[in-house]
Amino acid sequence: MNSEDGSVTENSSSHLERGEKVGQYNCPGVYTNLASPGRRVTSCEDEWIAYQRKCYLFSTTANSWASAQNSCFQEGATLAVIDSQRDMIFLKRYAGGQEHWIGLRNEANQTWKWANGQEFNSWFNPTGSERCVSLNNTDITTVDCEGNLHWVCSKPSR
Repeated sequence: MNSEDGSVTENSSSHLERGEKVGQYNCPGVYTNLASPGRRVTSCEDEWIAYQRKCYLFSTTANSWASAQNSCFQEGATLAVIDSQRDMIFLKRYAGGQEHWIGLRNEANQTWKWANGQEFNSWFNPTGSERCVSLNNTDITTVDCEGNLHWVCSKPSR
């Protein structure tokens, strides 16, 4: 390719004819395989974010906890289940200053459970005395379940 006018020349693709691998930005010899051998590349649908073998969707609208959970269910997901400190840090960064529902709830003063049915093992402590949990970049707190917040869905990556 001629850098002056962007036209293609006869040998602009000669590296392909010689069987050279073309990498990022079609630069000959700069090919790198970002996936380790034997490791599958995770993929998520458009608008979903892949992290630690999960796909996350951050809503652009606000709704009650139950309606948010229903929206996630329609996407084949649940409100976000947080399995580790790494997941927590990731979600807090993406949530920013805005409150987002996550999948932790206390049904009528029973034990805390995740939206996928798993019992919560209390590895973090939400502040407050309400029954549903939200997070933002600084806090994990309980909120009235009927409040209208953004939400985060999660599901395993494929």
